[in-house]
Amino acid sequence: MKVSYIELLGRKYPLCFSLAASQKISDEFGGMDKMQEALGSGDIGKMAHAVDVVLSTLMDAGQIYCRMANMECPEPLSCRPADVIDLSDPEAIKTIFAAMAVGSERDVEVASKNVTPTQGK
Repeated sequence: MKVSYIELLGRKYPLCFSLAASQKISDEFGGMDKMQEALGSGDIGKMAHAVDVVLSTLMDAGQIYCRMANMECPEPLSCRPADVIDLSDPEAIKTIFAAMAVGSERDVEVASKNVTPTQGK
């Protein structure tokens, strides 16, 4: 699992796009494509709701991951994420998508086997 960070009010908050977070976001919006539509809709109400749901979910998963990995993390926000993010700033929305992209990357380890070729009979 990979963790990315978002800086809000001078503090870095861990974001984790876990399987549980993915399922929760998908359930809330009826699919990831609908979540993307809401974030990019230009409708401030829809965008604020989407930012709140997505960031709250990613931040909750980040807190869980950090606690389980014995990592330090700040106290949860005492307000809605949309209260401290400039929704008119495209970079803010890109940060959310970037966190999800980092979280969806998977490391795969390949173990090699010692295979001895055999001759056919």
